[in-house]
Amino acid sequence: MAQIRIHRPGPLTTVQDRGRFGFQALGIPTAGAADGFSFRLGNRLLGNPDGAAALEYWVIGPEVEALDAPVRLALAAGGGTLTRANGDRLALPAWRTVTLFPGDRIALGPTVGGAAGYACFAGGVDVAPVMGSRSTYVRAKLGGFAGRALKTGDVLPVGVEVEAAGGERALSESPVDGEGPFRVVLGPQDDRFDDAGVERFFTEIYKISPQSDRMGKRLVGPPLTFAPGRGGADIVSDGMVAGAIQVPGSGEPIIMLADRATVGGYAKIGAVISADLPRFARLKPMMEVTFARVSVAEAEAAAQAFEMRLAELAAAAVALD
Repeated sequence: MAQIRIHRPGPLTTVQDRGRFGFQALGIPTAGAADGFSFRLGNRLLGNPDGAAALEYWVIGPEVEALDAPVRLALAAGGGTLTRANGDRLALPAWRTVTLFPGDRIALGPTVGGAAGYACFAGGVDVAPVMGSRSTYVRAKLGGFAGRALKTGDVLPVGVEVEAAGGERALSESPVDGEGPFRVVLGPQDDRFDDAGVERFFTEIYKISPQSDRMGKRLVGPPLTFAPGRGGADIVSDGMVAGAIQVPGSGEPIIMLADRATVGGYAKIGAVISADLPRFARLKPMMEVTFARVSVAEAEAAAQAFEMRLAELAAAAVALD
């Protein structure tokens, strides 16, 4: 089996797949790739299943060395600098594959188009599954590689060895998974907010707070206001979905992401739709955002368009040699 060694791991590099599902009733978060668009597209460049485990990194990625056999990886949402074992160096753009031979290294990052980047490997990163998933949930030291972010010297197995040459592919155009305001479906506690508060959320410009992570992104901007006599911010804790927009008593919204808790005790004004959530997850601190109200039917149509766009981009990839 092929293996890779981690050098200079970057600020937060973890093993992630599509997530750990079926355990939220037991208090186990899903974790998984924060930016499902880039993650899945990188896997498709390699011919992997969508859920093959990859390395997720933020802003700057790790330096990765191939050890005892060739390995092929896809650079998703970030380029890299390849250093061959003979000392030759080559800068590589995002959205292509490259094969590392034993002794070759590639330094990943910085990311392009947002904060999250992925190194997907042919056959996936082959750490042991925990509760059906290879995703890392760092807060509970669960899954991935020893339940933690990667460190210098870590050695990880990857799923398959590849031929020594050939087979490289690249996207034929820059990927886009949406633009403009982030679309939101109202509910389930939007009735807790007064009309002015709801209107403010959809008309004002907010910024991403530096106090954001894989659990959720806080918004900085005009606070939302609650309607008198409707219970305010606190609710009996209920289930949490990806994209849910919690609003604590301060009135500053928090959009919940991959490492979100399974339940929450603050009123939720709505949820960012699934088609827009990967784009939202990769936003950097202090980026500006706006929101637009859509219906459930519009959200479902957007989800179908998202899947079609992903398939079109992958199908149009071209061979490099």
